[in-house]
Amino acid sequence: MPLVTWNSSYSVKVARCDDDHKKLFSLINKLHDAMSTGKGADVIKQVVTELASYTKYHFSVEESMMEKTKYPALLSHRQQHQEFVKQVQQFQQDLAAGKGGQTISVAVFLNDWLTKHIKQTDQKYSMHLNANGIF
Repeated sequence: MPLVTWNSSYSVKVARCDDDHKKLFSLINKLHDAMSTGKGADVIKQVVTELASYTKYHFSVEESMMEKTKYPALLSHRQQHQEFVKQVQQFQQDLAAGKGGQTISVAVFLNDWLTKHIKQTDQKYSMHLNANGIF
């Protein structure tokens, strides 16, 4: 059973961003599914690495749309992205250093941050991007 399930309440009404968010949900669920079968420690490094790479790509795309349309809250939005990247990098460092017990804290952080970020921050850009021809 997935930890987080995509539904229309998460939509930012920009297809590319929604697709990226669905991919991020699938990474969280991949970790959660592995944890549910006692294999979380086996996949955590791969999931965190993939997440680090994919979020950098997604954040870059999202921020470029905001730059193109002169989104007024771009700087604060970018700052949230940078804080997320920093936290994921810390998870990577901890995992590389052999610090165990990361799976639950990583899964909880990812789920909480992503769902809150989409609903409380990303959805604010929907009307702005749509009004500027980005759907």
